[in-house]
Amino acid sequence: MPTRGLAFDESMFRALLEAAPDPIIVMAEDGRIAIVNGQTEKVLGYRRDELLGEKVEVLLPTELRSSHVANREGYVRSPHTRPMGVGLDLRARRKDGTLVPVEISLSPLETPTGKFVVSVLRDVTERKVQEAKLSAYADDLARSNSDLEQFAYVASHDLQEPLRIITGYCQLLERRYREQFDADGRKYLGYIADGSLRMQELITDLLSYSRVASKAKPLVPTATRGVVDKVLANLQLYIDENRATIECGELPTVQGDTNQLVQLFQNLIANAVKFHGATPAVIRVSAVQEDGASIFSVADNGIGFDMKYADKIFTIFQRLHSRDKYPGTGIGLAICKKVVERHGGKIWVESKPGVGSTFFFSLPMEAK
Repeated sequence: MPTRGLAFDESMFRALLEAAPDPIIVMAEDGRIAIVNGQTEKVLGYRRDELLGEKVEVLLPTELRSSHVANREGYVRSPHTRPMGVGLDLRARRKDGTLVPVEISLSPLETPTGKFVVSVLRDVTERKVQEAKLSAYADDLARSNSDLEQFAYVASHDLQEPLRIITGYCQLLERRYREQFDADGRKYLGYIADGSLRMQELITDLLSYSRVASKAKPLVPTATRGVVDKVLANLQLYIDENRATIECGELPTVQGDTNQLVQLFQNLIANAVKFHGATPAVIRVSAVQEDGASIFSVADNGIGFDMKYADKIFTIFQRLHSRDKYPGTGIGLAICKKVVERHGGKIWVESKPGVGSTFFFSLPMEAK
């Protein structure tokens, strides 16, 4: 019976080795290969008899073999299980001399005949190819975004001077020669003046959008209550004119860029004031701690909107209402989204027509 049991254990062990999807190499304490499975032959190109009895260093790049001996001996002196993916990126050497990127797990194995080390190799060639593609794509995207931001900054900056000239001469015409124009002429002159002012607003907001990245400052501990107080001081006249009420609870300290957080809160609060309903706006600013971040909310009782437009409103130049009814360029919420993402957070909204909107965004908490 004992012999039968031992034979069963050995056959089961070998069956498990052959069923494994990855190469498995069993090495004795002196570094010699004792057992390999079929996947080892398939991935590394050796026959079993070519590997059995050889030092495991035969499977390493030539330049790493001598240093690996010391590492192997150190592991044997202090054996422990090392999971897959822990440690450096490694390469195994095939019989034909080509190298294959691998991850390796190590496990000590004690048997009646001695101590061994079980190595499981995972071919990560395809993953490395995909990672390289993703890295190249990310680099191209970063370059493209940088070029686009630089273009937006330069174009917007350079457009300001000729636009100032147009606006200035338009105002001069209206002042000096208004009475010489007929009704249509004065109307057309008004269109020019209004178009120039709208273009100035667009350029100013486009510059603000491009500067979220180009003029960014390091993230430092920032008291958001102080940021909101500054925003309320900036908007005091606008708030008073619209008879709006702003309620603000306790707000945390976060890792942030003060100037950009002022932009963020100012755009959200000003929007909440602007899109009020039949009654004056009541706006509540609050925050909670959740999953290592501060979740802020800016809630109002305004006109709200259909949630099918929830993604559209964060896109640059996208508007849900005409300029005649609600002035603005449609860049404000796009700036908010860019600021929040630059801080490592996300922004979203919940809204209902005639009830109001609540804008949420997350920011990293103050570093401990």
